[in-house]
Amino acid sequence: MRVNISFELTSFLRWLEHYDRDKLTRDLIAGLTVAAVLVPQSMAYALLAGMPPIYGLYASFLPTILASLFGSSRFLATGPVAMTALLSASVLYGMAEPGSEKWINLMGVLALMVGFIRLTIGLFKLGFVVELISTSVITGFISAGALVIALSQAGHILGFKITQSTLIYNVIVDILSKIEKTNPYTVGIGILAYAIIWFSRKVHPLIPGAFLAVIITSLLSYFYSLERFGVAIVGSVPQGIPTPSLPNADYSTVASLWGGAIVVASFGLIEAVAVAKRLAMQAGDKWDANQELIGQGIANIASGLFKGFPVGGSFSRSALNFQLGAKTPIASVITGATVGITLFLLAPAFYYLPKATLSAIVLSAVINLIRPQEIIKLYKVNRIDGIVAGITFGSVFFMELWVALTLGTLIALGSFVYKTMYPRLVILTRNPQSQTFVNAEREHLPECPQILYIRPNMPIYFANAEYVYEYVLEKVRSRKSKGPLKFLLLDMEAVNYIDATGVSTLMRLFDEVKKQGVEPAMANIACDVYPILERAEFDKHIDIDLIFDSKGQSIVELFNRLDHEYCAKRCPYAVFRECYSVKPAEFKPVISL
Repeated sequence: MRVNISFELTSFLRWLEHYDRDKLTRDLIAGLTVAAVLVPQSMAYALLAGMPPIYGLYASFLPTILASLFGSSRFLATGPVAMTALLSASVLYGMAEPGSEKWINLMGVLALMVGFIRLTIGLFKLGFVVELISTSVITGFISAGALVIALSQAGHILGFKITQSTLIYNVIVDILSKIEKTNPYTVGIGILAYAIIWFSRKVHPLIPGAFLAVIITSLLSYFYSLERFGVAIVGSVPQGIPTPSLPNADYSTVASLWGGAIVVASFGLIEAVAVAKRLAMQAGDKWDANQELIGQGIANIASGLFKGFPVGGSFSRSALNFQLGAKTPIASVITGATVGITLFLLAPAFYYLPKATLSAIVLSAVINLIRPQEIIKLYKVNRIDGIVAGITFGSVFFMELWVALTLGTLIALGSFVYKTMYPRLVILTRNPQSQTFVNAEREHLPECPQILYIRPNMPIYFANAEYVYEYVLEKVRSRKSKGPLKFLLLDMEAVNYIDATGVSTLMRLFDEVKKQGVEPAMANIACDVYPILERAEFDKHIDIDLIFDSKGQSIVELFNRLDHEYCAKRCPYAVFRECYSVKPAEFKPVISL
């Protein structure tokens, strides 16, 4: 089998066709405005990842540019993202001290692995795998993750160091035990920064409140020497970008990171694909999910080579691109280039920036994501989904974030598999009023004593084949003991897939049914299922004349083979129209049970 792994190396060139001054103006405005948001945000999200703030800019320079050039969306803004940063940190907790050289090196390794996974998924067109993380898991995870993020910033806001963990319980206990160490000056700076961001949004959503907060609090820190009052500042920031290099990692380290890397890569892809798809549909753009994944993969590889950390598609910054009317990916190229200029020329200006300001930026971005009411709403719609979301949310109190996300995903998949292990099998009969086939047990309508008509309502595969076998065989035995059952008719209309185990079990069922003196018959076999049955030589286990194309045909043909004397003299029902052809003229049928 040949696998197509080609992709467009120059996909961005199509955006340059008919490029004019108007498009450049729109892209320039969007790019510079998003950069004003990205610069402070990226430094704040670096803290979430346990990295020095400057490393957020490293992860926002080349990754932002490359993702736009090799992706497919003109709006998707790639770079540091709060949830991805925190999830990445949760993978590394216990392996190194946050902010240390070892931690920075491991983040680079993780970014490379995440990039490799996303690139592979894109190249082999496997983007559908991200759908394995259900909406219920994401709902619980986002609320829990936002709460973890908010708590993780408490130390910078209150002015003391707290434990580095994504376990909510541990963080809360640690904060409460140190609350007397609160620094009022740090708290004041944090409140001021948050107030600036909040007020800016109220005035106009396009005002870069985070950027204003950075400028104002940095000036206050400089002129009033807030550092001497215990206010933590960013400190010395190197200019330029680091030399690209492969982070050091031995085999055992890489092996231990694979589980976390897959989780980070998968969750980040959900964010990026969802954002790009939504904005493309709103704008009427064509987009390619797999090409987008390729762009995300290349961006993360670049981040890993330049001492960054895993990045993804930002909803807020992408929405800003959309709102400002970005015309091409050049808007994101301008955003990345602006970050690069900042690194080369303006990096030292961040020396006096209070870390409390960065925490306020983080809080302003995630505070509205803490919505446990969404879990309750989900529970009212579907109990299983609500329970899965609740478990995902609750597990974050006691386990690492990436483990909680994995657990939620496994439970969601497990609940689905469990439901398919016990498929709904409906016993059919004809409704005398509507003349349609309905659920006999639900409608309390009589069945033909000589035909047991069953419809499996989902695919038959290895996990549920034995249940189908036992259910049908029990019904056959029960009906056989009560009357002259002649045929088992399986309506395969809802069975759109059957695997090898399902086929062999079905053939075994037919053989056993024959031993009970009952002939198996089938109707409405799907075109995808029939060839599988043929290859399994099912005609050796069932009379080929008892394979029917439709319900109507099956009833007509099977009725001709019934014991009509029993129908006329002993059967109290007239389930089918054909029954009246052999009943006495004065016959009055029993129409309900």
